[in-house]
Amino acid sequence: MQVTEQSAASKAEQVARSRPAVERWLTWSGLVPLPVFLVLHLSTELYRSFASDVGDLVRAAPTAFELVTLALLVWAPLGVHAALGVWLMFGRHEARAVDVARLPRALARAWAIVALAFLVYHTRELTGLVWLGAADTRDLGFLLVAKLSSTRGGVPLHASAYLLGLLATLAHAGLSTHRGLLAEGLLPTPAKRQRSARACAVLATLLFGMGALAVIRVASGALLH
Repeated sequence: MQVTEQSAASKAEQVARSRPAVERWLTWSGLVPLPVFLVLHLSTELYRSFASDVGDLVRAAPTAFELVTLALLVWAPLGVHAALGVWLMFGRHEARAVDVARLPRALARAWAIVALAFLVYHTRELTGLVWLGAADTRDLGFLLVAKLSSTRGGVPLHASAYLLGLLATLAHAGLSTHRGLLAEGLLPTPAKRQRSARACAVLATLLFGMGALAVIRVASGALLH
């Protein structure tokens, strides 16, 4: 049994090392930064959604260190990840198949497109305004409340878009994290693959619950009561 597991681990490692560099860049540019960012960002937003005073919506302007950290540890790797993903998805490069069923691969790609669209939408509606000088960082909390609590024809379109975007982002993160670990040869046995799939699914579900709760509280106007 031990010999079989060692053989499987050795084969998985050889397959991982033989993958093109562009595929490994895609994997590692999203494998660590995205899950860590989602955990920190969603937990922070959930905490803010339970603010008891409207004054708590005022957000402190980020320090120079925070801006540099955000750029290097979040936007840079995620920008690389998104660019490589689009190139591999629509370019002529054909990614090598890994031991993942076709349906999860297709779902990961489909969710990736929706997640990328949500990222562009979220940036344009909030942080993009700060970058363009059209809004102040301290007002982002108020802008978010105004956006998510707004309706059109009685339908909360922006809040619905955020829920869909969260679902897409977390589904993509969960599926891709499992696929990335598998492609890197870190899950050589069926037992490890099963544990990884379950852990990624549970984490993605928990994070979606946190994010959805924050969106619903903000959209309902609970922070303004």
